[in-house]
Amino acid sequence: MLASVEREVDRVSEQRGAPLAARELPELLERVHRALADRRELLDDLNVFPVPDGDTGTNMTLTVRSGLDALGSVPVTAAGGRRARRAGQEAARAVTRGVVRGARGNSGVILSQVVRAVVEVIAGHREVDAGLYAEALARARDLAYEAVAEPVEGTMLTAISAAADAARRAAEHDRDLVSTSAAVCAATALAVEATREQLEVLRLAGVVDAGARGFEIVLAGVHGHLTGEQPSVVTDRPPAGAREAAGGCVGIQSQPFEVQYLLDADDEVAAPLRRHLESLGDSVVVVAAGGLLNVHVHTAQVGPCLEAGLAYGRASDIEVVHFGDQISARARRRAGEPSPGVAAIAVLHGTGIAALARAQGAVVVDGRAGALPSVADLLDAVDAAGRESVVLLPGHRNAVPTAQTAAEVARGESATGALRVEVVEAASNPPAVLAALAVLAADGPVEQTLADMRAAAGAVRAGSVVAAVRDADTPVGRVRAGQPLAAAEDRVLAACADSIEALEQVCAALQVADAEVVSLLVGAEVDDAERDAALAGVQAATDAEVEVVDAGLRPARFWIGVE
Repeated sequence: MLASVEREVDRVSEQRGAPLAARELPELLERVHRALADRRELLDDLNVFPVPDGDTGTNMTLTVRSGLDALGSVPVTAAGGRRARRAGQEAARAVTRGVVRGARGNSGVILSQVVRAVVEVIAGHREVDAGLYAEALARARDLAYEAVAEPVEGTMLTAISAAADAARRAAEHDRDLVSTSAAVCAATALAVEATREQLEVLRLAGVVDAGARGFEIVLAGVHGHLTGEQPSVVTDRPPAGAREAAGGCVGIQSQPFEVQYLLDADDEVAAPLRRHLESLGDSVVVVAAGGLLNVHVHTAQVGPCLEAGLAYGRASDIEVVHFGDQISARARRRAGEPSPGVAAIAVLHGTGIAALARAQGAVVVDGRAGALPSVADLLDAVDAAGRESVVLLPGHRNAVPTAQTAAEVARGESATGALRVEVVEAASNPPAVLAALAVLAADGPVEQTLADMRAAAGAVRAGSVVAAVRDADTPVGRVRAGQPLAAAEDRVLAACADSIEALEQVCAALQVADAEVVSLLVGAEVDDAERDAALAGVQAATDAEVEVVDAGLRPARFWIGVE
C-alpha cells in the first residue's frame, strides 16, 4: 500500500496541476464527506482509543456534513475584488461555526479544527496553490494541538503533524498542488501505519489509530478531487478480539462518561475552561469559533464538568453518554441484536428545538426546507438508535417519502429481520414532531407507544410564518422577496406587511380561540421585540396557555401548533 502511494507521488510530480479554485470548496467538502461516509463503519470498527466506543467514523462524517450544510447556506460568488473577499470570509465563518457546532466526539472536534484552518486560510483567495495548502495544514496542526489539553502522539494529531511537515517540504521544493497533495498523502499514510507501535493499546489490538486513519481518508478525498480519481486508502477491519485485547488499557472504569456541550462564550474562555476540565477528567478538547465553544471531556464527574462551562456562558446541546452502555449497544447492533424498546428519530433544525427533542429522548437528524436529510442519513440514525423498534418523525412534508424509503431499506437490511421501523406521516412539521415526542415511552408497550405518537401528531394543526425567497405570482397574489407569508396546514394564506400580521392570519386559520394547547416556536432571526409582540398577539387570540420555545428555526420566523 505504501509503495503504491509513493509511486503516485512520482507519477504526479511530473505533472503541473492547476491551482484549486476557492469556489470549488463545496464540491471538495462533498467529496471528503463521501469518502468518510463510504468508510464510516470501517473506521468505527477500528476505534479502540481513547475508548473503544466505536464511533470515530460516524463522528468525523457528521462533522464534515455539518460544515457542508453550513457552506450551503452561503451564496458563492465568482466576482473579484472586495466582493469575493467578503464572500470568502462569510463562507469561512459559516463553515467554522458549522463544523464546531456539529462536531461530535474527540475525533470530530479535532477534525473541526482542520476544516476551520483550511477555510480560514483560503478565505479571500481565488486560487489555492501548494504554498497556501501547506499554510492551511500548518494552521490545522496548530489549532488541533491547541484544542487538546494533553496531546498524545500516535493519534490523529500525529497524522496532522506529518501532513503539515510534508506539505511544507513539498512547497519549499516548488512542487505544484497535485504533487504536493500526493506527497502529503504518502507521508500521512506512513504516519498512520506507525501509530500501531506508538500506543500500547493499538499494538495490543493490532490496529492503527481510527482518527488518524480518518484524517488520511480526508486527505485522500482532497487528492481525489484534484485528480478526479477515487481515494485509495486501506481501511482493513481489525482482527478478531481487538477490542477485548485493548480493553485492559483504556480508562472506562475511571472515566465512565463522555460529556459534550456547546457553550455561548467568548473565545478567550477556551484556555481556562480547558485547564479546569483537566482536573475533572481526560480526553479534554475545547475549541472556539467566534463566540461558540464545543466542549468535550471524559469524566466521572458529570455535574462539575457542566458547572465549569456554566461559569463562563450558556450551555446547549448537552450530551452525556455512558461508555459501558454505548459499547454494549454497539456490540448488540453488530451482532444484529438491538435493544428492546422504542427509539424516535426526529428531523428538525434549530439549536433550541433540537435540544428539546433530545431531552425528550429523540435522536435528532438535522433537516429543514431546502436541506432535508437523505435516506443514508436516516439509516445512519436508525443504526445509532440501537432499538428493536424505531419511529421516524419526518419534520417536513417533503421528507415523508425519504423516511418511508429509509424505513423499508432498514427493515430489509436487518440482520435478524426483527427490526421494526415505522413512519409517523402526520409528524411533518415541528409542532407535530414535538407533540409525538411528548408521548414517547421508550420502554413502554410498543404498539401502545406507536398508537399514542400517531394520535398526538395527528391532533396538531400547524402553521408558519416564513419570508418569501423570491418575487413570484402566487394564488394569494404577487409576492415580493422577503415578504412574510402566512401558511397553515400546507396552504399559503396571505402575503403580509410584517410577520406579526402574518402570525395573526395563521392564528385565525388554526382557530386558536378554541384551542386547549398552543405552542409558539420562535425562529433564529427573531429579536426580543418581535418575539414579545408575537407572544402578545397569540395570547390575545386564545385563553389557552401558550408554550413558547426559542427553537432557533430557519428559515421560518415562527411555527405555531394548536391542539
